[in-house]
Amino acid sequence: MSSRDYAGRDKAEALRELFGRALMRVDLWACQDAVPLDFHVTLMPLGAGTAAYAYSEHTPAHFAHRPAHMGAGADDLLLTTTQHGCTIRSAGGDLEIPAGGFVLHSKARAHEFIHRWGGRTASLQLPRATLAARVPGLEEAPLRRLHAGMPEPALAMGYAQLLAAGPGLSAPLLHSARLHLQELVAGMLLGSGQPGARPPAGDAVDVPRLALIQRDILARIAQSELSLAQIARLHHITPRQVQRLFAREGTCFSDYVRDARLERARAALADPAQRHRRVLAIALESGFDDFSAFSRAFRRRFGMTPSEVRGASG
Repeated sequence: MSSRDYAGRDKAEALRELFGRALMRVDLWACQDAVPLDFHVTLMPLGAGTAAYAYSEHTPAHFAHRPAHMGAGADDLLLTTTQHGCTIRSAGGDLEIPAGGFVLHSKARAHEFIHRWGGRTASLQLPRATLAARVPGLEEAPLRRLHAGMPEPALAMGYAQLLAAGPGLSAPLLHSARLHLQELVAGMLLGSGQPGARPPAGDAVDVPRLALIQRDILARIAQSELSLAQIARLHHITPRQVQRLFAREGTCFSDYVRDARLERARAALADPAQRHRRVLAIALESGFDDFSAFSRAFRRRFGMTPSEVRGASG
């Protein structure tokens, strides 16, 4: 959904009615003395039910969820983060969310987001019922600013973004991924008032974290200097913890990196559009800095030399 799709004379009111009240279930308007309202929102369902990931870019604006917007049974919980921070106004007063901070809030509560600086906002939506089953005594409409030291909010948001943007998963895998997200958010609810609370254990943390580590490795796979220490620092864990995550999959960091580089090189060699390129150039572009080592590893992996793969592609 984008405000750029509408250019009529009554654009502001049309945006409030169509995009705000009808689709997003909020009243929206530009902040005082700000530029005219402009936004782009992408909503990506995470399988069956109401679980979803949303990402928006917007000018400074108010987003008010009022009692009139609350339908019967609309009590989903949202984990939200904003690029530049915001103020959340509710009956209990104003709650300040710092830049990059996280808040848990409910569709069953009237509240208003005031984004004075605009920017990017991301939200993960989950059904309250799935969280109430994991959090005894969960209130009807939570509104909680999460402690800055909690690693789970960024982990859950990153994993939701990865699921939403990646290739479609099978129904069983997507169901499993939603369970991991539910367990992560339930852990936040249980520990949001306790900075020292223990994080969720097992797959709820390990599976999302490994998926995000693998994503970041693939994004840097062409860098010959890519290292275990670099990836560990990026994710604020130790190299030993990274290796433990890969060991769960029966592999290790160096083997994963090597195999990913080999797959990248094989795809390039089999691409007719790249037949004019030297094999050495493809090896270097795939992150290898030793051509002899690349050739040996390639043959062990695929049972063919790089030149044979290129020849077989016609």
